[in-house]
Amino acid sequence: MGYEIEMSLDLRKHKSVTKIIDGAQDLADYYECERFYQFSECDGEVRRLKRKAQVMVICFDEYKFEQMTKFLKDVISRYKKKLYIESVYDINKHNLIYASPYYMSIMEKEQKDDYKERRANRSFSETDYFILRDILKKNY
Repeated sequence: MGYEIEMSLDLRKHKSVTKIIDGAQDLADYYECERFYQFSECDGEVRRLKRKAQVMVICFDEYKFEQMTKFLKDVISRYKKKLYIESVYDINKHNLIYASPYYMSIMEKEQKDDYKERRANRSFSETDYFILRDILKKNY
């Protein structure tokens, strides 16, 4: 195993949902992802939904780090305002590299504290730092 990327698409904002999902899946296949699956996520009450999203999970082998980084750059450039990167997770090290504000709001307290501590101490590996700085444009 290697890296797991979670992306979401707000179903309330976009009309061409299948086109966006198919495009993301084609990109994942092009960059040789190991697995691709998706699920729906709703949050809120029946008539007042706070969130209605389609979540896509893309998994890459650890030796395909370069393809994974190219995939992230390509997705961000093509679907900047449509797809949101929710999390990037290193499966081998059981390490959360990046978590979006929404993802942090649904995390358990222990996991959130661990992630915040790692971010505050800047205890990232070289590959983690590359993902954060060059691809996701985050400065920690």
